[in-house]
Amino acid sequence: MEHKNLLHYILKYKDRYFAAAVMVASLMALFFYNMGQPVILATAADNTGKDVEIDMTADFDSSLIGFLESNGFGESNYMVSPTSFKAAMALAVAGADSETKEQLIKALGFKTEDELNTWYESVDSSVQAFNAVVKAPTQKESDNDMFVFSPGGSEPEGSFKMLNSIWHNADRGGDFSKKYKESVLATYNAKAENLPGTELTKAVNDWVDKGTEGLIPQIADDLSGIDVVLINTLYLRSAWVREFNEAATHEDEFKTLSGDTVTKDFMEQQASFNYYETDNGKAVILPLYGQINVVLMLGDDLELLDVLDKSQPETVHVKLPKFEADTAFCNSEFVNYLAKRGAELPFTSAADFSKMSDDTDLFISDIIQKTRVKFDEKGVEAAAATAVMALGAALPGVQEVKEFVADESFRFMIVTDSESPEVLFYGRIVE
Repeated sequence: MEHKNLLHYILKYKDRYFAAAVMVASLMALFFYNMGQPVILATAADNTGKDVEIDMTADFDSSLIGFLESNGFGESNYMVSPTSFKAAMALAVAGADSETKEQLIKALGFKTEDELNTWYESVDSSVQAFNAVVKAPTQKESDNDMFVFSPGGSEPEGSFKMLNSIWHNADRGGDFSKKYKESVLATYNAKAENLPGTELTKAVNDWVDKGTEGLIPQIADDLSGIDVVLINTLYLRSAWVREFNEAATHEDEFKTLSGDTVTKDFMEQQASFNYYETDNGKAVILPLYGQINVVLMLGDDLELLDVLDKSQPETVHVKLPKFEADTAFCNSEFVNYLAKRGAELPFTSAADFSKMSDDTDLFISDIIQKTRVKFDEKGVEAAAATAVMALGAALPGVQEVKEFVADESFRFMIVTDSESPEVLFYGRIVE
């Protein structure tokens, strides 16, 4: 299954270093992986990918992570949102036709457009389920004790939203077709705007800023020369069921990927958490409100399903660094990635986006994504913005206290806990 391939890749990618994956798992349906990213369409020069090998047998998410890390992102802190990537590209797929559509669908890891739309619906269902739980704090989250609110815990709070919009530059001529506007509104709740080029940049950036609750204040510096912008934003904020005491936060040493030592602020607490350990690794599950869990993994050989299925309540001493990370993918990384997966036609002047516009020939010139994440004593906050732009042309009894200290390079994922977990965000902290 996809999540097994992803976990295998993440935990095996660099066996010189221990891997610590942080996963947020939801009980409801599938969720999305990519944080809002822009997709850009153009009639200018074609884009071609760098000569980086892509394993087409790997699932979309793990293959994307491998591609990015092979291009230098694995050497510094970063976060990517495959879910937002796919959601933004879904807006492009809806406007594509013929071989252009077929190449995009296959490159995104789906067999048909209906399958892509079903995936999106499942993500949206998870968003709605999260907000329903947060608005009903007196309700028990699950029959599984792992997800029940802790006695005396703070009131659940948070927000989970995924938004889409499509923008046309009125100064560039043409417009979206009526059928395309109706389709993306019905399927993705994406509203269409038609603005002069002088107003487009501010309007788009204001929309992104609002959709990400200020975590991503702008997606682009200048959109006045762009014909079309297709945008997805993804935002998640949830509180720990058992908050870390700020008074217990203290400085300590963190070993970076290069082997150097730096000072970080470490959160610390000892409580009952679901815990799993083997000879080669360990994992602890920290629940968030809204039917979401953060799963932290240390070691190369752990699988997510094993952790969720086999973890048991233990008294665990957890020590985790506070961190913030923001990343910008704005050098055609996503265009190159899709081209390496066989979607070359959409990025050439021969692309067919005739369903998007009746009177303008378009092709994708760039795909931009910006992300930001925060881990602190209160909980987790993460956001992404994607733009596709276009130009014309606990158990009883005494327990041993387990240790989980993330004082070295680690990876984190925010994913849903469902039959086929969807990766919302993936990141790496190495310094």
